[in-house]
Amino acid sequence: MLKIFFAATLALIGPFSKAFAQHAADNPVVSADDAFGLTIGLESTGIYNPGSVRGFNPQTAGNVRLDGLYFDQQGGLTNRVIEGSTIRIGIAEIGYPFPAPTGIVDYDLRHATNGEPTATVIADAGPFDIRSISIDGSVPLVSKQLQLPLGVSYQVGGPSSFGPNPGYTAQIANVGAAPQWQPNDQVTVRMFVDWQDISHQRTLPMIFSDGISLPPQIPRGYYGQNWAQGHLKTENYGGTVDAHLSSHWSLAAGLFHSIFDTPVSYSDLYLDTQGNGLADHEEVGYPYQSVASTSGEVRLTGHFANDRGFNDVILNARGRDTLAHYGGYDAVDEGEAFINQGTQVPLPDFTLGPTTRDLTKLWSVGAAYHGRWQQLAEYAFGLQSEHYDKTVSIPGLAASHLTDDPWRLYATAAAPITHSLSAYSGYTQGFEDSGAAPATAANPGAILPTTRTWQVDSGLRYRITPKLSLITGVFELNKPYFNFDTQNVDRALGVQRASGVEVSIAGQITDTLNVNMGAVIGEVHILGPALLAEGVGTDAVGQPHNQFLLNIDYGIPSLPALSVDLGVYHFGTVAGTVDNAVYVPSVTTVNLGSRYQFRLFGASSSLRLQLQNLTNAYLWNVGLNPGFVQFAPRSVIAYVTVDV
Repeated sequence: MLKIFFAATLALIGPFSKAFAQHAADNPVVSADDAFGLTIGLESTGIYNPGSVRGFNPQTAGNVRLDGLYFDQQGGLTNRVIEGSTIRIGIAEIGYPFPAPTGIVDYDLRHATNGEPTATVIADAGPFDIRSISIDGSVPLVSKQLQLPLGVSYQVGGPSSFGPNPGYTAQIANVGAAPQWQPNDQVTVRMFVDWQDISHQRTLPMIFSDGISLPPQIPRGYYGQNWAQGHLKTENYGGTVDAHLSSHWSLAAGLFHSIFDTPVSYSDLYLDTQGNGLADHEEVGYPYQSVASTSGEVRLTGHFANDRGFNDVILNARGRDTLAHYGGYDAVDEGEAFINQGTQVPLPDFTLGPTTRDLTKLWSVGAAYHGRWQQLAEYAFGLQSEHYDKTVSIPGLAASHLTDDPWRLYATAAAPITHSLSAYSGYTQGFEDSGAAPATAANPGAILPTTRTWQVDSGLRYRITPKLSLITGVFELNKPYFNFDTQNVDRALGVQRASGVEVSIAGQITDTLNVNMGAVIGEVHILGPALLAEGVGTDAVGQPHNQFLLNIDYGIPSLPALSVDLGVYHFGTVAGTVDNAVYVPSVTTVNLGSRYQFRLFGASSSLRLQLQNLTNAYLWNVGLNPGFVQFAPRSVIAYVTVDV
């Protein structure tokens, strides 16, 4: 049942007397320049997201930026301190300093206002007991010079990474602020602090196949353990400085700290699940897990323009220092059970052990060039020297230590072919931490070799109209593939190669019709000399062979305040096991929604309604690691946004 908190909204907006547009008009389909990934406020559009780009996770690869500066994200950022995020790949990386394979997730730190007090209230209601309210505002402390954007939110219930599922609720409290100080037109200082506490988080069971068949279709509902309620906390804080030093030189710098703590957590596992749903039931308890990272970047840019174009020289230094404590878990066998029975078992008497200590440092210095010549060509290249140092200590074992000093380079270029058509191409090298072998491996604690990655892509962008563009391109991305061999040793077994064709059509077709349409036609293959002998298939787990997206937003001319939207998502077949013996079939889901703009006591407001998974499509969803969870059933969401 939908419960939209109109009463709370009315009470909260009462003290304000003047409205300024903030978020009531947010619409990612209307705002997106391409179909590769854009998040604004509560909604997203695009074929990629911060956790998945071209078959890989840019967040775990360390390819996150905050206002363009290097940020080693551990805890999730919330809408209290960010406006949204953009996925930068392909032509969107041309001229972007120091890009990376798997693309860049670029977060946009929350904006200050024009020096006037503002506030936005969002009251949200969704399926399966989800409901929330958030209040975000900006307080001018010294006119436009010193402003304090801040906000709070509280949510009951919450979606999993695969969408809202019945019964799997949590309580989420969040407080954040992003003050901005602009003493003059040459210097801007921005700070932020973001705190989030997620408690009473019910654990969603994870299903593992017997290697022969998919789990059976079962009614969607709550099958977890009532006692398995996790607790996690995230903190992010830091600041940036943007200073124009002279007519040619500018400085950008950022220093950040990110924390992800899990005081209480569990795993509810069904192993070797047969086609009839019978499985080995296992419960896992974890001691306090934590990871904290300090990271940042300093960048000096020289900009030299003339009548023929410009030349930019960029010097930078960046790094991170990350300390993690993990492991020490205990697994208890609960015997055989059917995955759909939801049989409650007593809380096991877990015997938790000491945790592994993982200290990682990565520092780099680099130089780059970005130029444009007479509107005929734009080009960029850069080189970085990196130093990597990692020490892993598992209790009772000798510590493992690894250092590496790689070089990485990139080069990108774009050139117009006609007034409306341009071509682009790029080559980018990357360097990533591969982690350490888990305690369950035959080589526990062994630091896996560092990962050299590389990516090439090229394509065309055609401006169909000034407000509508088509982008089509090809790409190939390579990185080592780590997994357990037949002796249970965690090691490199081959190479992951993602390749394919990307298509994006985005923009305004008419004054009332906007489209965001994208496709990835390709696969992530595993290549190696002895994959079959090691029980490894040629298709990467959790990666659809093809995927398509169509988002349409249509404003009704006779009712200017009302728009309707349609979202269609298609995912091709997906390998569900490492040996590729089990595949998840292709699926298409449909979302149908509407937005209504209105004024509430003179304040710009909007009502958003959306019916998700209209056809109630059923599938077992699998992530980048083997393990199935149910995709969310048909549901309705609604939220009201009021700008005051």
